[in-house]
Amino acid sequence: MSTTRADARALHQPPVAGLIPANAPTLVLLNTHDPVLAPLLDAAAGRAASVLDLRSGIVWAEVPDGRQFLSSLAAEFAAHRASIRVAFAAPDATLDHLLASALCSVDLAELAVALDQAELAATPPVYEVRFQPVVQLATQSVIGFESLIRASASGVPVDTTELLARAERGGWLSELDQFGRTLALRAVGEWFGDGLLFLNVLAPGGIFDVDAAKATVALAASRGIDPDQLVFEITERNRYTDLDAAADQIDELRSLGVRIAVDDVGDGYASLLLVSRFKPDVVKISGRLIQDLPRPEAVAVISAVVQFAHQTGTWVVAEGIERVDQAQLLAALGVDWGQGHFLGLPAPLADAPHIFDRPLPKSARS
Repeated sequence: MSTTRADARALHQPPVAGLIPANAPTLVLLNTHDPVLAPLLDAAAGRAASVLDLRSGIVWAEVPDGRQFLSSLAAEFAAHRASIRVAFAAPDATLDHLLASALCSVDLAELAVALDQAELAATPPVYEVRFQPVVQLATQSVIGFESLIRASASGVPVDTTELLARAERGGWLSELDQFGRTLALRAVGEWFGDGLLFLNVLAPGGIFDVDAAKATVALAASRGIDPDQLVFEITERNRYTDLDAAADQIDELRSLGVRIAVDDVGDGYASLLLVSRFKPDVVKISGRLIQDLPRPEAVAVISAVVQFAHQTGTWVVAEGIERVDQAQLLAALGVDWGQGHFLGLPAPLADAPHIFDRPLPKSARS
C-alpha cells in the first residue's frame, strides 16, 4: 500500500496545553515593540474587526472567527512572529478577564505551532508516496525512482512546503522525514530489481539522524533492496551550521553502503560548496537552471557541472525537464539522467513503469 491514513499524533507530540482561540467570535489584542509592525497589525485587525472594545483602555478587536484570524495573521507575518504578542478572549469576557488575558499574552510564533498541531490533530492527514521516474537520457530507459510524500486533509491537498514548515515549527520534522522513507520502502519489494530508489534525507538544525538512516537501510534489506540501491538525497535547504560535522555524518551515512546525492546544484554557491565538501555519488541540477535553457549562461553552468562530475566519477541528473528540446540538449551536454514532467509525472507505484536498464555500477564512469 502506498497510501496510509496516519494519525498526526503518531508523528509529533499532542497539541501544547493551553487555550486555543475558538472558531467563533473572539476579542483579539495585538501588540509589538516594533514601530514598523505596529501600524500593519492595526490595519490587519481593523480589516477583520466587526467591533472595537475599549473597556479595558486597550483596543480589542472583535473578529468573527478567532482561530481563522490568528492563523491568517501568523501566515501574513510569518517572518515577524517572534516580535508579535497576542491575547484573546470571549466577546462577553469581564473587564477582569480582559486584563488578565492581556497580561498573559502569548508569542505569535508559539501560538502558530499550537494552531498547526490542533489542526492536524483534528483532521489527521492522509499520506501517500508518489514515485517519479529517473530516466537515462541516452536510452530513455528508467533507472530508478524518487519517492515524494504527499498529504491531504479532508480531500484537500496540503502543500508540501507548508507541510514541512508545519513539521519544523512543531518539532516533528525528523519524524515526518523518516515516515516518508518508511512509506516508500513499504511500497516496494524484491520485484524492484536493480533500480535506484532516491529518498530525501533532511537534517533539522543541520544535523542528520544517523540512527534513523540505519533503520531505513535495515527496512530496505527486509524488502529485498540492497543498500547501494538507495540514494540519500540531501539539499542546501538543510542549513548546515557546521559543514565539517555534516561532512563527517555524510561519511557515516556512506559507510552504510548507500549512495549520496546533492540536490539543487547550480542554484547558488551553497550547493556547489556542498558538492565539494560532501563528495556525492550523484548531483542533481536545479530545475530552475533547466528552465533557463537554451540561454548560453545556463548551458555554460551545466557543462561545467557535467565536466566536474564526470571527472570525479559522479552521475548527473537534470531535474524539472518539461520539454523534448530540453531533454535533447541535456543529453548532448553529457547529462546522464533526467527527471521531470516530460519524462514522467509522480505517480502511485502501481502506475509507475517498472523497467530497468541494467545493474548499475558503483560510479558513472565505471
